[in-house]
Amino acid sequence: MTFSNRSCFIKRLMAGLLCTCLLLSGCGASGSAEGGKEPAAEEAPDAAAEEKAEEKEEAEELQVPEAEEEWKRAYDTQKDAALIALLDRLYAPSTALYVYKDFGLTDNHFTQKAKMGGSDLSLVKDMNENWQEDPYAGDSCIRCEQTTREGDWGGWLFLNGYLPRGESIPRLNDGSSPGQGLDLTGAEGLLFHARGEKGGETVEFFTAGFGYDGETGVRTVEYPDSCGKQSLGRITLTQEWQEYIIPLQGQDLSSIVCGFGYVLNDGMDGNSDSIFYLDEICFIGEIKSILEPPVLLRSYDTDNVYIQNAAYTYDNALAAMAFLSEGMEASARQILDAFVYAIENDRAQGRKRIRNAYSAGDISALPGWESGARLPGWYDREDGTWYEDRYQVGSNVGNTSYAALALIQYYNRFGGSQYLQAARDIMDWVLETCQDGRDGFTAGFDGWEEGDPPVVYPFSYKSIEHNIDAFAVFGALYGTTGEAKYYEAAQSAKNFILSMYSEEKGCFMTGTTEDGITPNESVTALDAQVWCAMALGDTFKDYEKALQLVDQMKTPEGGYPFCAENRNGGWWAEGTAYTALMFREREEISRYREAMDALCGIQLESGLFPAATNDHLSTGMELFDGSPWEYSTDPHIAPAAWFVMAANGFNPYLFPDIN
Repeated sequence: MTFSNRSCFIKRLMAGLLCTCLLLSGCGASGSAEGGKEPAAEEAPDAAAEEKAEEKEEAEELQVPEAEEEWKRAYDTQKDAALIALLDRLYAPSTALYVYKDFGLTDNHFTQKAKMGGSDLSLVKDMNENWQEDPYAGDSCIRCEQTTREGDWGGWLFLNGYLPRGESIPRLNDGSSPGQGLDLTGAEGLLFHARGEKGGETVEFFTAGFGYDGETGVRTVEYPDSCGKQSLGRITLTQEWQEYIIPLQGQDLSSIVCGFGYVLNDGMDGNSDSIFYLDEICFIGEIKSILEPPVLLRSYDTDNVYIQNAAYTYDNALAAMAFLSEGMEASARQILDAFVYAIENDRAQGRKRIRNAYSAGDISALPGWESGARLPGWYDREDGTWYEDRYQVGSNVGNTSYAALALIQYYNRFGGSQYLQAARDIMDWVLETCQDGRDGFTAGFDGWEEGDPPVVYPFSYKSIEHNIDAFAVFGALYGTTGEAKYYEAAQSAKNFILSMYSEEKGCFMTGTTEDGITPNESVTALDAQVWCAMALGDTFKDYEKALQLVDQMKTPEGGYPFCAENRNGGWWAEGTAYTALMFREREEISRYREAMDALCGIQLESGLFPAATNDHLSTGMELFDGSPWEYSTDPHIAPAAWFVMAANGFNPYLFPDIN
């Protein structure tokens, strides 16, 4: 039996430049003076000579030096590897729908577990979904334990559950309400891996069948699954991992509440204790509902549970613009469609804004879950409780502006009123929420605006990075819409940016302290210098001294750290990539190539780059809990996206077709 999986390919069209060199020759006029004529030098210039000079100048303008083309193409191989890594992340959710991939991942579906059994439910032990000894794949598998006694039975159901609006704890399905099952139409099978602790354990594994009697098939609830139980019957396990597939062709899979389950009874194992393991449980095939979902890319490959499930808005905006820089319209659009979905389906159901992060993968709300676009979080491995991070669910000006940059860059090329409207909506949120009556915009807030009562941590400081981003977006919105409020907002952001320049230090400060006025001099950041150079255009010529600091920050390897202080050493891949782009734009080719070569030296086999070259790269800043904000060597999508844009010469702050 074969099962089709969606493959992703990059089709690259390479166009070569053919430049014809013109060999120009002409006859000069005689310079002799005869018959009392004035010397030729004193006469008007020869018309033919003028024409010849003009033709030569035009030919030189048309000619593209081979060396110049060479450096522009020098990083195509590494760029393609980075693009493939980003594409793999974008399209992975459409290749299979996981019931279980690894503990706590947002890739998992049917996460609500229901114990079932006969007269003694204590015989059915709790599953350990984070068993880390000898998983089939990844970091974990599920350990299952059950005692069977004569006349008794038991097992577990993996259900979709449902979540009423305003609640935070999902409920188990009871079949009394419609619309709580996943549409798995197109699934060809349920694939899973299993092994026994000793070998010889006999178990029945199944999918679907919620709301039907397991033995008779009689319907028992008002809204059951759209098909009855599908099973391979009783399976006897071995001590080695084995792959199993429950075929599903020809079944009505339009509404499935029970994604997976297992049952043991005395007829299978007699009076015994059974221990077995499960891993990599997923539906395979061309599942229509997951072919083009609103997907955001996982930001990091990491074991850090706090960020493991996060698709940061900034990172995804970069990925969308990296695709745009390569002319990959459809891939960029899929990310931007996810942004539009997130804005229109926010959990708060209030003002339209964009969060700092979303759940990696498909962000659409699960059937029966009135929760809006899915937000990231993690399961505590001790108490099994789901937690959310106050920063990830909050909104700030920088992340909001980067999403808007990507939306307008797309709209400027391909149109689509929904993308322009989304950019306007979220930047209007900035105007409504992040002003204090002075130049510049405050940072935004962390927390849960939708809470009852709301739990919100507003910020009164101002970040130069946020205001650089906002300046570019508001300028583009003014150029696109002509609305005066956006012009005024751009001027406000610009005035603040320029006020952060220290003549004494010869660089831009990172922003203000909490009073929104006093410059914060505790750290000198790379982005404050480089992004000003990229965003301010001709205005930056009066602040060129700031780039001397950038030169001083360069490490012996050719990379650049987050900040000049760089307490723990090492360098930062993301910052090095956007610094390379700045040098390319300024036609400082040797510096561009030095930074790009440094990045090529640390590019991973996957095509991604480590966030930093050591596990504790200092930013000089602290997180909300007082711990240091540091970057690690975990692979990160942001450097890959910046690398692609640098290789393509794409400045996200510039809009050539917008005045």
